[in-house]
Amino acid sequence: MRTVSAGVIAIFAAAFLFGCSGSSSGGSPSPSPSPSPTPTPTPTAPSNLTGTTPSSTSVTLTWTGGSQFTGYRIYRNDVQIGTTTSTTFTDTGLSAVTAYRYFVRGETASGLSSPSGTITLTTPNMLALSLSKLLDPASRSNMLVRDIEFDSAGNIFVTGGALSASFPTTAGAYDRTFGSGGSSAGSFGPSDAFVMKFNRSGQLLWSTLIGGPNHDRAYGLEIAPDGGIVIAGRAGEGFPTTAGVIQPTFAGDTNPNAAYGKQDGFIAKISADGSTLLWSTYFGENNYGFLRDVAVDSNNKVYVAGPFFAGLAHITPSALQSAPNGQHDLVYARLNATATTVEYGTYLGGNEPANEVAAAPSIIVTPNRDVYLTIVEGGNGAPTTSTAYQKNNAGGKDFLIARFNASDQLVYATYLGGSSGEDLETHNIAVDGSGRLAIAGTSSSSNYPTKTDAYQPAFGGGSADGVVSILSADGSTLVASTFLGGTGREEVQGIEFAPDGLLYVSGGSTSSSLKTTSNAFQKSAAGGADAILAAFLPSLKGAPYLSYFGGSNDEQSNALAIASDGAVAFCGETASSNFPVTGGGSTAPSSGETGWWTLLQP
Repeated sequence: MRTVSAGVIAIFAAAFLFGCSGSSSGGSPSPSPSPSPTPTPTPTAPSNLTGTTPSSTSVTLTWTGGSQFTGYRIYRNDVQIGTTTSTTFTDTGLSAVTAYRYFVRGETASGLSSPSGTITLTTPNMLALSLSKLLDPASRSNMLVRDIEFDSAGNIFVTGGALSASFPTTAGAYDRTFGSGGSSAGSFGPSDAFVMKFNRSGQLLWSTLIGGPNHDRAYGLEIAPDGGIVIAGRAGEGFPTTAGVIQPTFAGDTNPNAAYGKQDGFIAKISADGSTLLWSTYFGENNYGFLRDVAVDSNNKVYVAGPFFAGLAHITPSALQSAPNGQHDLVYARLNATATTVEYGTYLGGNEPANEVAAAPSIIVTPNRDVYLTIVEGGNGAPTTSTAYQKNNAGGKDFLIARFNASDQLVYATYLGGSSGEDLETHNIAVDGSGRLAIAGTSSSSNYPTKTDAYQPAFGGGSADGVVSILSADGSTLVASTFLGGTGREEVQGIEFAPDGLLYVSGGSTSSSLKTTSNAFQKSAAGGADAILAAFLPSLKGAPYLSYFGGSNDEQSNALAIASDGAVAFCGETASSNFPVTGGGSTAPSSGETGWWTLLQP
């Protein structure tokens, strides 16, 4: 018989007791686990966050809170910048022309609420009106002002067409006698091109005419590296030219415009002091044609653009397009520095309808000698490139945009427009340092291509809105695009990038509903058509500056320029007796419209 030890008996007893402890018949039941605590709900977020129109250095935020909140935390660009127990907060020490993103969270005894909705506000730039002047305050002579430029010293040059013998000139000028008496001046009558130079204080340094007995007008002006002033535009018979140039004589005009009479294009260069005509040439053929814009490169070579019919002698054998595809097309040409040779000349365009009026192109040459062009085109068939943003006409007249490189090769060509119609005047393109082209014009197309996050993504109404768009450097992508308009009509003429990256545009508006900014010189329309000036962010998502400039009658701005220090000058005409000029006084023109220019400085 085997003997069981006391230790083994103890083990069996322990096992028995362990098994019985969980049964219904023995021992007390195990306690149930404690329930988890009910989570405290996150407090409701503040709502209706808004910001006042910012100054250049501050913005005030307001929001809707609640009794559950003991305070609020304010966040700028995702970083907490302050606290408050009220539902308003002023953020100070901001930088001008900068976008800031804000949200707010509420504080309670149990923690922070979720964020409010987020808003983004952009501080305006710090430009202020320096002066606003009539070009001819003494006699208020009738004139059309078409371009304005700064030289490297900050002086201001203005050009256009003088329609009156009382136009002011200065002693020593190249030509002080108004031309008249021609037989083909058109219904507008005789006109001379003019150039005026002012200093930053608005003092007239010199003024000269250049013209013949018929209708002559400059549309574009550039300051050449050698200091000469190059102008281009339209000219009638008898315009002064010099020997040895590409076209010293008038080519004829079998299809004259009733307003201007017989016309060719012209290009002329005047000495830096306004005393000498260095060279001058016609540029045309025996049908209606003229030049609308001009550019100059670092070697003093001259680039021009205008609409012309077939038979223009200045098209070169290497042309991209040797003849018009329609009844007339854009012509781009490059001349040497003395206008004795056309180095490159080409047509560029589609097959527009037979009754389409010749359009107004713009041209720019960059420091590395890339050439950008635009014109309005009403037909298909233009030589667009394979990666073009828009290969065909979308309806009516569209913008046609092209870029050539320094070897005269087409980099891209693209249409840009909606189903109704787009239009241009002059000085309607700008190029930034990365090669992106910005274009400003007028559109009656409600479906003009814009971006959903643009400053104004939808058509504003009326007969036409201004439009501003930016294309990628290769012309394949619409980077940014916006309308600029209200219930009337907007026409945009003049566009340029500023040193701080802002994109400025000028023009005219008959709308009274434009969203002017807190720093605007003139927040409300004064009557008729007013000039306008706007500054857009490079993204075209905001406008830190928008102002009217005008009196009770009609104004229009036709061009703008930006100096190296950020000063902005723009120019145009007024028919108002109360156009805002610095120093006060009547501004009534003697007849028609007189010219003005305005300067804003940081």
